[in-house]
Amino acid sequence: MYSILNQILFATDPEWAHDFTISFLSKAGKIFGPSAPLDGRIVKFAGLEFKNAIGLAAGLDKNAVAISGLSMFGFGHIEVGTVTPKPQSGNSKPRLFRLVEDRGLINRFGFNNDGIDVLAKRLDAHPFKGILGVNIGKNKTTSNDEAARDYLICLKRSANVCDYVTVNVSSPNTPGLRNLASADKILDLIKPLIDCRHNLRNRRGGHLPLFVKLSPDFGDDDLCYVLEALVSNGIDGVVLTNTTVERVNLNNKNRKEAGGLSGAPLAPKSEHCLRVASKYLSGSLPIISAGGIMSPDCCLKRLKLGASLVQIYSGVVYNGPKFVRMAIEKTKR
Repeated sequence: MYSILNQILFATDPEWAHDFTISFLSKAGKIFGPSAPLDGRIVKFAGLEFKNAIGLAAGLDKNAVAISGLSMFGFGHIEVGTVTPKPQSGNSKPRLFRLVEDRGLINRFGFNNDGIDVLAKRLDAHPFKGILGVNIGKNKTTSNDEAARDYLICLKRSANVCDYVTVNVSSPNTPGLRNLASADKILDLIKPLIDCRHNLRNRRGGHLPLFVKLSPDFGDDDLCYVLEALVSNGIDGVVLTNTTVERVNLNNKNRKEAGGLSGAPLAPKSEHCLRVASKYLSGSLPIISAGGIMSPDCCLKRLKLGASLVQIYSGVVYNGPKFVRMAIEKTKR
């Protein structure tokens, strides 16, 4: 069934197909309600218990409208966003491109979202029993000097309606955003958030874990410097990685489009970052591996390389909902 639907969707405009899918899942969720996560490898860290190791990466459900529908796939955790303080329309269209021959995607959405107030209202008392994360960013019009203010607004507003918050300083589609994650600047942004979250509680009334999502385009030394800064200042976990701006050995006609590349072509870079981080951290900081995870075997490999959890997105686009169940089963032990 999905293979037929997938062929139809892949024959349409990519963003239309994305919006159609989210709308369909939103309606299905309203009819059937949320499903509990499938039983799998239980993972515990930062005061949270994940029923399985497979989660949905941020970006698919930017506005938290389809959580109940997406929960039917069996995810142990779902991350929504990226959300910004004010609503914004994002970059001009077209801004999503398929690279079918390469099993990849390029997007330059630019944090299009309904804003933190709308998202928080949708999440208030949401019945999803899995772990729920919110990915936060800054508005395009906010300068880097004032970025911490935007992140603080989102952190405070989302804290008691989610289980954890991920700080996105790695999207290539908001000008200057990645500069916030440089080794000499990242603490200017992260320290105020860490100080603030001590007075906040998550939707379960407990400690609010704070994760940071990083780019795959760091050099090894710079990545380690940033990781050391995060560890020494009490961050609860790191998400490796976001999309890449590099283009290597691609065949599809869309390969030169600007934006972040995800899917299979991202796998080598994301896996390399995981290897470097796992060796450097030696278990001192949990790693959530994302980027280019396109098969259940890849999920298991990332866990064996040192990740505590994995997050998928493009793998679902190309393989369908069955991928989630197969990955959960593959990673049970």
